[in-house]
Amino acid sequence: MGLDAEVTAASPLSHTPSAPETPSRRVPEWLVVLAVGAAAVVAFSIPYWLQRRFFFVGDNPESFVPLWHHFGTQLRAGHWPMMDAAGWYGGNYAAEGEYAMWNPVELLGYVVVSLFDNIAAASAVVNVAFLALLSMAVYLLCREYGAARVPSVVLGLAMPAGGFTLFYAAAGWPAELMALTWLAWFWWAARRHVRGALNPLVPFVFGALAITTGNPYAVLGLAIVSMGIIVELARRREYRPIGHLVLIGLCVAAAAFPAFLPLQLVLPVTDRQGLAMISNDMFQVPHLGDLLASSAPTYLPGIVNWNGAVRETLPSTYFAWFVVPLLPWVRFGALRRAARPLTSVAVICGIYFLLVLGPSNLWLFRWPIRLVEHLYLGLAVLVAVLLSAGLARDHVRRRAVASVCLVLVAGYLSTALSPEISWMHLIATVVVLALVAAAVVVRRRYGPRPFGAVLLGGTVAIMAFQTGNLPVTAAPTAEGPVSVSPIRAGAAAMRGTVLQLADQTPVRTEDYANGDLLFGNENILRGHETINHYSGISFAKFNAALCMTYKGEVCPEAFGRLWQPDPGTGVPLVDALRVQTLILQRHLLPEAADQPPPPGWEVAARDDVRTVWTRSAPPYPGRVSWASPGTQVLDSRTQPEREAVTYRAQPGGGRILFARLNWPGYTATVDGAAVPVREDAAGLIVLDVPPGEHRVDLSFREPGLRAAAWVFGAATVIALAHSGFWWWRRRRTRG
Repeated sequence: MGLDAEVTAASPLSHTPSAPETPSRRVPEWLVVLAVGAAAVVAFSIPYWLQRRFFFVGDNPESFVPLWHHFGTQLRAGHWPMMDAAGWYGGNYAAEGEYAMWNPVELLGYVVVSLFDNIAAASAVVNVAFLALLSMAVYLLCREYGAARVPSVVLGLAMPAGGFTLFYAAAGWPAELMALTWLAWFWWAARRHVRGALNPLVPFVFGALAITTGNPYAVLGLAIVSMGIIVELARRREYRPIGHLVLIGLCVAAAAFPAFLPLQLVLPVTDRQGLAMISNDMFQVPHLGDLLASSAPTYLPGIVNWNGAVRETLPSTYFAWFVVPLLPWVRFGALRRAARPLTSVAVICGIYFLLVLGPSNLWLFRWPIRLVEHLYLGLAVLVAVLLSAGLARDHVRRRAVASVCLVLVAGYLSTALSPEISWMHLIATVVVLALVAAAVVVRRRYGPRPFGAVLLGGTVAIMAFQTGNLPVTAAPTAEGPVSVSPIRAGAAAMRGTVLQLADQTPVRTEDYANGDLLFGNENILRGHETINHYSGISFAKFNAALCMTYKGEVCPEAFGRLWQPDPGTGVPLVDALRVQTLILQRHLLPEAADQPPPPGWEVAARDDVRTVWTRSAPPYPGRVSWASPGTQVLDSRTQPEREAVTYRAQPGGGRILFARLNWPGYTATVDGAAVPVREDAAGLIVLDVPPGEHRVDLSFREPGLRAAAWVFGAATVIALAHSGFWWWRRRRTRG
């Protein structure tokens, strides 16, 4: 029998009524889903209008958005940028993982971003779109577990407005938001499929989209969600749907090969080798009390944070203002009498609850606060089911007192942790008390729809209050430029490959003017090849040679190292890198910034922030940076992943140095015969070449990528066959 026939009418998982029929059922469900998405776009645009940089903080300006702009430009030019030597330690994009080179939705987003000059606005467009997609998924997920429409709409908009999702994921860690979004869609699709109501191709597509975000928490989430659904099916003794779900899971898991195999194969040359561990330094570890105060809008948890801070500046554990205060009013018996089984939700929430309170490092998964939004996704379903049963109508006084106490205690805890913003806590506490009172009265007198309107109105109002006033910091943070054109105009005097020697710690907003100093992938926006980048993996030898961090900062000793000859080639590092423009931050290198440049260099700009030296083009073509005495480089035709060099060497042969990092995957041939690829002390490629006139072909192929593509392609074929079989059996059974 087919899956649809196997899940019979007697199965509580399949055909138990989802919710009492109401007049709202006359509106098609797809139209409600679109309306939720449209409402989310409007609501989540508010933070951008209040703070134009809201979606442009943290890793968004330093890592993601400038690179999205760069990728989109390349995609529009017809190039799919898997690896680019000009990206240096940050240019192995396929191995980086979280730049999602295999995710078609994100690739489309890159093209959209490349059309913007204001990249802060572009970031807002992308992140608001994903918040809307997440809202739609949460709504459908609540409906899938039997919640009524009104509470499903409420939680669909409230859950993405949670503190971590909005202030961390959307504002600065978009890979987290994208992974959570596709995970929510997969959960809905997988649960609906095992009921026999959805083609298996749909959960496969959403699962593959989740994994190809390159975020490892998506893989963890898919495993946890699948486990929860399997437990539910096993409890109901629905064993054959488990087989279907396992097959889908195996096909989805194949997407991990292109998403993560390149990273695994380049780890030996990176700085990421020591992350797989179990340890606890309490960094970004929430506490149980933080979750209990999750309805206090201004509660800033006491969590070990960056730069040694022991308290958050953002409401990172905030869930929704109404959840905890309404607990005395909900009918918990609704969970036992739910229209559809909630076993899978309970299992999923239980696992995430343990992980959220777990150690700071659990194998490859760091900082458990990242999982709090996954926990809230499951809790949103439970809250929607509870609210679908209405509020209790007895013991009104006791319930009201309990609600007031919960709100006041949360307000007190908020004030105790951050008394310097007591006025904000007072306003938030009064507003929540008023909203809770209004919600209870409206629900008792006017019914579910006005009740939902109060919950939604309060959610939007509190989100506007939070995003307009938080974070509260002792001193304003330095803000970089948001538009591409001023950065490129400021780089007009620069030449060729740019290297910046700077430290971000003392940088002020005025130091960013016209791109005077940039960090991470902001450097890409100059329009020149820049060595400084942002990388989650880096190239260990190279970064050590320049004492360069993952986002392009350097130590003061980097300047001296540039002029030291390499022991193997005798070439100073500044020449080996083909640097034509050197930016010296005055704060980091005050003496060098004032001294005259070395012979061959000239001062292009000098001010209170930086000194810029430039020089003429290197004497070698392409990316060749040096050739041994007696070796003449005649020609070089270079592309991001390959280079063809024609040379003439004296008897005894010679050596050629390339301004390319020796990422695993490079091979070289001389007139078709393979030659070994070596590297110098900084990780740059060195080739020993035979005498005479020959052609050297240096090419890069991402290790494991071809095999990974074949594995994922085979899994896609299996998923399509499974989909066709499911459709055929379903049609046959119904016929």
